[in-house]
Amino acid sequence: MDIGNRDFVQLVKRTREKFGVSIDGAHDLIFADEEMGRLVARRINHNPECRKQALRDIRKKGDRSRFIEIDDKIRFRA
Repeated sequence: MDIGNRDFVQLVKRTREKFGVSIDGAHDLIFADEEMGRLVARRINHNPECRKQALRDIRKKGDRSRFIEIDDKIRFRA
C-alpha cells in the first residue's frame, strides 16, 4: 500500500473535520496509527517533496518537531 500526496492531504482534511483539530492535531492522530506511521516514514525518505516538508518542519520547530534526521534519514522522534 502507498499513499499519494493528494490522498494524504484529503486524509488530513477529513481528520480535521471529523475531530475538530488543527493540522498538527490531525497529523498527531494520523501518525499515531502504526501502519500510517510506516507509510509516512517511507514516503518522507523516498519522495523529495515530502522530505522537503519534513526538513522544513525540523528547521521551524527544532526539538519540538515530530521528526529527526539521523544519518541522512528522517525518522519520527521517539
